[in-house]
Amino acid sequence: MSAFTEFVCVAIALYLWESTLWLPLNGIALRSWGAGKKWRILDPGRLFTTSEVGLVTLRPFPPDSLLAPCQAPPLLAVGNGEFLLETASNGIVRGSAPEWADLRLETHHLVIAGCGIRLSSPRCVEVLQRAKKRGATPQEAVRHAWRQALSPCRARREWRRWRLVSRTLRFNGPVLALGFFLGLPLTFLYMGTLPTLVLAAWLWILMALTAAQLWWLGTRVYPAARSALRMDAALSLLVPFHAMRALEIASVHAMGTTHPVGLILSSGDVGNPWLGRFVRRSLYPMPGMKENAMFQAALRPLLNDALSQCGIVASDFDVQPSRSADPEAGRFCPRCHSLYLVEVERCPDCHGVILKEFLTNY
Repeated sequence: MSAFTEFVCVAIALYLWESTLWLPLNGIALRSWGAGKKWRILDPGRLFTTSEVGLVTLRPFPPDSLLAPCQAPPLLAVGNGEFLLETASNGIVRGSAPEWADLRLETHHLVIAGCGIRLSSPRCVEVLQRAKKRGATPQEAVRHAWRQALSPCRARREWRRWRLVSRTLRFNGPVLALGFFLGLPLTFLYMGTLPTLVLAAWLWILMALTAAQLWWLGTRVYPAARSALRMDAALSLLVPFHAMRALEIASVHAMGTTHPVGLILSSGDVGNPWLGRFVRRSLYPMPGMKENAMFQAALRPLLNDALSQCGIVASDFDVQPSRSADPEAGRFCPRCHSLYLVEVERCPDCHGVILKEFLTNY
């Protein structure tokens, strides 16, 4: 294998490595495939996971210009001065209402009484920080954060703002990839060394412009993620593969305060299968799991408010699934829509949710 071939293989490997995102397991990445009207779910826990994060693969080319990594607010307030937090390792954890002094933001984590919640972006707690400055209690701030995260109107504004401020990155990424993987080799083979150096200098200028755009995003648009975006700007100035994927890397911060439900509802994609599963989980909590039942009970009114803004209610998703794949099925789980024979009474995958019988023969 020649030195040139080795260089190309290493470059492709580095580019594919940069074409990934490590997101918290309690986060969801959305990819639009219908000009922002339909969304496909990219679950971090589907391919490769650690104790806290999972791998999401991106399209090698062209870049994912319609990618929206989202995460729910890290806390959910319940009655009687208590809160629930969803961690990757311990599931839903219940605790007493914290004071502001009990909340501490560390690298990639929000730490509460020794329990850390992995964050996709520092912007996940931006709403809480603003509420603290206004004099709100932690409980009031958490409820406000959930209302904003689930709001379709706010999600629409956040998505529109991101599309506006990322226009330069949507252009720079493909040009850098084409220039590095095609432009430089072809120029060297057919035009010689000097034109190759000129093209390399032009590509570095484009990398510098990408770094300047990221720096501006951290300074003016998403100041809560200033340090992370400035680090990405420095890497984009030095590493061409990082600059090629700058759009997707920055999108983590752009939608860091938006729940996937809010973004899906804002586009009118009410038939999205993931949305149906999420709503049904709130209607049918797992029996025997007190924290799960409390979580869903506290989330239900907030979710109903978000759905009502689109003229729908949670019961619209409480429908029976098609049994075309298993015509012999007589019952189904109302929570996960798994199909069962009529002799089965409870769903084992949902910790014993009582099954329902099909009402029609379709």
